[in-house]
Amino acid sequence: MWLPTFLLKTKGMDYQSCVRSAMLYGSETWCVREYEMAILRRTERAMVRAMCGAKLMEKKRTEDLMEMLGLKETVVQMAKANGVRWYGHVLRRDGGHVLRKALEFEVKNKRTTKEEVENASGEGEQEYWFGERDFINRARWRVGVGVGEVAVKVG
Repeated sequence: MWLPTFLLKTKGMDYQSCVRSAMLYGSETWCVREYEMAILRRTERAMVRAMCGAKLMEKKRTEDLMEMLGLKETVVQMAKANGVRWYGHVLRRDGGHVLRKALEFEVKNKRTTKEEVENASGEGEQEYWFGERDFINRARWRVGVGVGEVAVKVG
């Protein structure tokens, strides 16, 4: 895959189907923090540069290299969208299901750390706007959490 004889689009398809899917395995249930997002971002950038044969000294933008490979969204965007898609799956469960009970479970006397307060600003995060009952309509939910699209406020 790293050899220059492969076409860039082929490398991008291989990366997306094999490497990225392995990186994001189980990401639906992750609580992705800034530290994990930074690791995913760095890893993807390094792999994209290696596939394109670009060096840091050439000062090529990662977005341009991803476009050359045919990659439309970043691994961080996909991880966040997977989490929101899983949240919709849990909301569609009936009230007695264990996942739904876990979602509504409330922890008492939870302490807030300094790191949680600093990360609560939400800078750079993509927000998803849905009405209270939008999770029932699976098609609408999937369009709303679509990666690379701007979600529209509903309700």
